[in-house]
Amino acid sequence: MTVHHRIKTIGFLLLFLIAFPITWLITLITYCLHFMTRKPTIINPSMKRILISNGGMTKALQIARSLHSAGHYIVLTEEYSLATHRFSRCISQFYLCADSDDVPAYIQSIVSIVEREKIDIYIPVSHSTTERIDARIRDVLIKYNCETFHGNVEQLNMLSDKYAFIDQARSYGLTVPKSYKIINPKQVLDFDFTKEKHEFILKSIAYNSIARSNLRKVPCQTRQETIDYVNSLSINEDSPWIMQEFIPGKEYCTHGAIRNGELRLFCCCESSSWLLHYKHVNDKPLILKWVREFCTQVNLTGQASFDFIESSEDGQPYAIECNPRTHTAITTFYNHSSVAEAYLDEKPLTNGPFQPYSTARETYWLYHELWSLITVRCFQDWLCHLKRLFHGKEAIHSIEDPLPFFLHYTIHMPYLLCYNLYHPRQYNRVDCSLGLLL
Repeated sequence: MTVHHRIKTIGFLLLFLIAFPITWLITLITYCLHFMTRKPTIINPSMKRILISNGGMTKALQIARSLHSAGHYIVLTEEYSLATHRFSRCISQFYLCADSDDVPAYIQSIVSIVEREKIDIYIPVSHSTTERIDARIRDVLIKYNCETFHGNVEQLNMLSDKYAFIDQARSYGLTVPKSYKIINPKQVLDFDFTKEKHEFILKSIAYNSIARSNLRKVPCQTRQETIDYVNSLSINEDSPWIMQEFIPGKEYCTHGAIRNGELRLFCCCESSSWLLHYKHVNDKPLILKWVREFCTQVNLTGQASFDFIESSEDGQPYAIECNPRTHTAITTFYNHSSVAEAYLDEKPLTNGPFQPYSTARETYWLYHELWSLITVRCFQDWLCHLKRLFHGKEAIHSIEDPLPFFLHYTIHMPYLLCYNLYHPRQYNRVDCSLGLLL
């Protein structure tokens, strides 16, 4: 570990320590309100036993809260024991599962939990590295009479491949940017950009958090810059990239829950390369129509997140990629009463999909906003973050479920940083929403 890396990690730990009194005060007030307003537990005669994976993530906690509020029995699993969302009052049981790097052991550990707890439905809150594994688990769990709310292997192979997804959507007549699969840097260097209306960007087909946050347009200003940039990327047959038309416009992210091709739950939020606040945008019917049509054509069951560019030239939404897993934007459903119906019921909806209530406030993560207040350079941006703090909704905080908020910021995140001091691994950011160092 470099000295710079160690200082950075210690610096983050000090920031969590400095902010501890704020977390403690908020938690104390929350517990007072909790005991004054506590609601009785709902008894559901049709209760299902539900397993949710990757319990360290806020999105896993949000799904657990939504399903628990409808009277269901929730089991949470994670690869490390200090996933503090396990102490949520919504969680009936917590299990440590095997490391997903050991695929057979990981699959067997999920199967063992399903057997022990007699799970009715498994809802994977997948990482980019586990979404295809969870598709394999889906096939295994069928013989245990356990449904998996996730796509099959064939669907996941298509959806998680940026080029295959674009190609599939184009075959349905849906709007997508021009895209080319790149397995050799020479393909880019020999490409005739003079015939194109727009510039292009290069993205790794496999998930790459570092490359994702450092996208450059090609061609660069000079030929030599283009050559140097393209040759710096790890492009080969084993690590293919996609060269995609860069359409000017506004970017949006979506989250959807789909059953048998029917889009049952949907939200759409403004997006960026690293967005950590979410507010549903209700006036995007073309994006909703696009997602509905695609899900129907694929006959998908599970969760899927689509990213779009709404063109500033023709107003059309162009899908740029799909992540076949839960999106953190599901936090916009924090006060919605029909999430369980969307995920669990098989009866088609008459007025679907469910979308966040108009009263839902913008969700954010406290420590990210506090950090932004310290580092922002523009006064208007500073006011924007301050307004969000007081008028938005902290994504983990809940009067009905106070403990995860306190433990996440005082135990979970500091533990990850301390662990990194003793077991060094390079990271670029501290992501409180995922509970990870990325």
